[in-house]
Amino acid sequence: MKRKLISAAAMLAAVAGIGIVNVPAANAYAYWKNGYFYADTSYRGNVSGSYAKIIGRYDAARQIYFMSVTLTDVKTDRYQAAVHARGWDRQGNQYVTTLTLYKGGGAKGTVYGSWAIGTAGLEAINVQDGIYGVGYGSNSVTVFHRR
Repeated sequence: MKRKLISAAAMLAAVAGIGIVNVPAANAYAYWKNGYFYADTSYRGNVSGSYAKIIGRYDAARQIYFMSVTLTDVKTDRYQAAVHARGWDRQGNQYVTTLTLYKGGGAKGTVYGSWAIGTAGLEAINVQDGIYGVGYGSNSVTVFHRR
């Protein structure tokens, strides 16, 4: 009986261990509330060491997307956390606007920035976090998309 309990406990631990290993990375949240769009960059493909939270609002009359960004560098190292917003022009099939915010010095901490991006001619605005001068994640969060 004792061996059966130990065997069952070992099997449960193994299954739990496998379950923990296979848990996917957090998905970014993105939602509208009271006319504002909230998003973050905790998606799969995120660059470790940086994290951004975005609050945005679209002014349709002026065709401007206003965005407030909170960028956090979660490690003290020689790298500088960064986030950039890029506007996609579908007709030209290219990114036509790129704005970058980075946290200098490589130390843990947070910086804040605000952008006003003209959306005339843009299909979407995508935000990615990364490491300044090194690269950005393989995924992005779309904060504006023309319908």
